[in-house]
Amino acid sequence: MGLVMSQQKSFDLNLFRIFTAVYRTSSFSRAAEELDLTQSSVSNAITRLKSIVGEELFIRVGRGVKPTASAMNLYQQLATPVSEIEQVASSFELFEPSNSERTFYVYASESAIQLLQGFVEKLLEELLINIVFREPPLIEEELQMDLQLGKVDLALDIWLPESASFQSQKVMQDSLVCVARNDHPRINGSITQEQYFNEKHIIFKMRRDNLSVADLLTKQVLPARKMHSEQSSILSMMAIASKSDALAIVSKSYSNEYARMFGLQVLELPFAAEPIEYHMVWSQKLQQNPANSWLRDLLNQAIVNRQRVSF
Repeated sequence: MGLVMSQQKSFDLNLFRIFTAVYRTSSFSRAAEELDLTQSSVSNAITRLKSIVGEELFIRVGRGVKPTASAMNLYQQLATPVSEIEQVASSFELFEPSNSERTFYVYASESAIQLLQGFVEKLLEELLINIVFREPPLIEEELQMDLQLGKVDLALDIWLPESASFQSQKVMQDSLVCVARNDHPRINGSITQEQYFNEKHIIFKMRRDNLSVADLLTKQVLPARKMHSEQSSILSMMAIASKSDALAIVSKSYSNEYARMFGLQVLELPFAAEPIEYHMVWSQKLQQNPANSWLRDLLNQAIVNRQRVSF
């Protein structure tokens, strides 16, 4: 579908920007929030674009909207140029760290917060800037929407987005280990597969399809394990492991930091597992934004500083 606008001498390019926002968010209200417009302004803009294109663009479904085939075709033509325009516009935003009092919000997994927060605070000592870490929402779509709407500036997680609306960078890698209390009656210094599956387990639940971290990262399908308890905090898992015979799987860097404090022995897993890969994720439209670029650089520096201390 090509746009026929012979009678449109002064076409409003904002209609394209509003259209792509509605398409990405599947909602007039979310698009309005992202663009700082009223919902009626967004609705009127889509109506105007529909009259120019001559075809229906969105169908109402529940509380949101669903694009028609015509809208999908139009979005394919517009997504890249609109994104490039937004990047250029965003690059003009002024940001000077030395006199800024801005607060940045970063979604980060519990382990990433624990490992990096102290190093980030050290880098901010001479500045009035504040960086607030938040654990991400349980539903992945909410995390993506919050990044698109600017509710958070960046995410630091093992989640890697598939959408072209985001940019990402791998920033850290970690491995998985098993922990058990030091005076465990059956385990001392190492563990076999048979021992592992004979014990009860503290399971850490993740956002991805309600999988455990072990199920997500192991290279083989694991047999069913006897569950001791289910936790959403790694520190809670380690505390429970220290007071029971149950086993837990945690990241190696976490065990380096806290195993001694909790009186835990650290054991190599008795099966092959993929490394944990942490990615920095941000909205594509902020790729050239000075403030977001500075935030990414600062977090990268905090990661480098932490790695220097670790080795």
